[in-house]
Amino acid sequence: MRRLEIPAEEPGNVFRATRTLRAYTLFASVMSGLLLWGATAKAEIYLLKKDKPEDWEVSINGRVNAYLSWVHGETVNTGNSGNLTGAGAIDRYVLVGPQIGIRGNPTPTSGTASPVDDKDVSTPRIRGGFASTILAFNIYKQVLPNVKLSVKLAFWAGIQNSLNPNKNNVREFNDSVAVDFREQYMQLEGTWGSTWGGRRIGLFNRGGMRMNWFLIHQHGVGHPCDVDSGGAATCGHTGTGSMFPARHAQLGYATPELAGFQLSVAALDAAMIDTSWNRTPTPRFEAELTYKKTFGEGNELNAWANGLTQQIGRVTEVAPQPGVDGISADAVLNVYGFGGGAWGRFSGFGLGATGWAGDGLGTAWALGNTAVDNIGKLRKHFGYLAAVNYKLGNFEIAASYGGVHVQATDWDNDPNNPQKVSVIKQIRGIGGKLAYHMTPVVFSIDGMNLAYKWHRNETQAANVISAGMLAEW
Repeated sequence: MRRLEIPAEEPGNVFRATRTLRAYTLFASVMSGLLLWGATAKAEIYLLKKDKPEDWEVSINGRVNAYLSWVHGETVNTGNSGNLTGAGAIDRYVLVGPQIGIRGNPTPTSGTASPVDDKDVSTPRIRGGFASTILAFNIYKQVLPNVKLSVKLAFWAGIQNSLNPNKNNVREFNDSVAVDFREQYMQLEGTWGSTWGGRRIGLFNRGGMRMNWFLIHQHGVGHPCDVDSGGAATCGHTGTGSMFPARHAQLGYATPELAGFQLSVAALDAAMIDTSWNRTPTPRFEAELTYKKTFGEGNELNAWANGLTQQIGRVTEVAPQPGVDGISADAVLNVYGFGGGAWGRFSGFGLGATGWAGDGLGTAWALGNTAVDNIGKLRKHFGYLAAVNYKLGNFEIAASYGGVHVQATDWDNDPNNPQKVSVIKQIRGIGGKLAYHMTPVVFSIDGMNLAYKWHRNETQAANVISAGMLAEW
C-alpha cells in the first residue's frame, strides 16, 4: 500500500501585515502546515495496472471533508496595537507576531467601533479540515531491476470561499475556491536507498507534524488558521506547539532502512525573512533521523530527530543611531533549528511528545516574521506538543497540549527603543477530539482553546469548536 503525503497547511505577521497572514493561510502557507508526509492511504484506485514488469502503473487517492467551525473569543484589534507606552502616553506598542493568529471582524461595543478596545468575535464557518480536499496521482515504473521510479502529483483545495483582494477583502456569495498544486516530485529507490527531486514536504519538524496528524487532527480542524481563511487546509496545532515543515523545492537522499533507522538529508530552496533580509547565499539544509518499529496487531513506535540551517543576508545598510549599532549591507546571519520526539500506539492507546528550538525561526514555520529584530539580532524560539489518543472499536478520543515561546531581544525590551514593539511571548493551545469511524467515512467533533501573550502583557484568547465528516480513499 502506498503512502499519502499530508499536512497542516499548508495552514503572516498577523499583527504586522494582515495581507501576509492571509497569503500564507491561503497556502495555507500556516500554514503547515497542515501537512504530513507519510500518512497511509486507505486504498489506491488504479487507473492503469501493469501487465509486464516494465509497464507503467497509475493510481489515485485522496479525501474530501466538511466541518462547521465556530470561533468565539477575541480577535486582534484593528489597529494591531498593544498597551500604552507609558503613564500619560497616547502612543501604543506595536504588536509583533505571531505568524498564525485569530483575526476576524470585531464586534463593536458601542455605536462607533474602537480600533483598540473592540476585540470580541463570534463567527461560524463551513470549512475543510486539517487537510481539506486532496486528489493525488501516483505513477510508478520499474526502470531497472534495482531501481523503481515513483512520481507524485497532488492537488489540494479548500471548500470555503476566501476573501477577494480585488473586492476590498470581502467574502463573496459566489466566490470560487483556491486550488493548490501542492506536491510535484519524483523519487528513485532501490537497495541503495532513495533520492528525490521536486516539491515535497520539508524534513525539519516533519516528525512532529506526523505526530499531530496521527494522534489528534487527522480527522478534524484544530486551529482554524484564520477566521476568514479560504485555504486548502487548517492548522491543527501549527503555531501552537507544532512547527509547520511546509512544502519546498528540494533535492534529497534517504539511506536504506537499517534495524528501523533511516537518515534523510535534503538541500531546499532558500527562504527570505522579509524585504530587509532577502539575500540567500546558500540553500537551506535539512536532515531527519527516524526510527520505526511495529510489533503485534496495530502496535508501533516512532522516534525522530531533525535539524535545519540556512544563511540569510541583507543588501541595504542600517545606519547607526545613538546607543544602537547599525547593520552593514553585507551582513549575514545563520538561522538554525533542531527538534525531536517520539510517539507510539499500544493496544489502542496512543501517546506522543515532541519539541523544537532554534534561532531565527518563528512561531509556526522557520524564518517567520518574529525571526529577527530591527537591529539584526535573531530571536530565540522553542515549542513543544504532547498528545494522547485512545481507540476502542469504532470510537476514538484524543487530547493535546502545546505551546510556543519567543524570547525578546535586548533591543525589543529597551525602553528607549523608538520602534516601541511588543513581541509575542507565548502561544498556548489545548485540543480535544471525539470521532466515530464508519470506514471510509469518519464523523468527528474537535475543539481548541487558544491563548496568546505578548512581552508587554497584552493578551488574546479564543475557543474553536468544529464538527463534521470526512471520506478518504
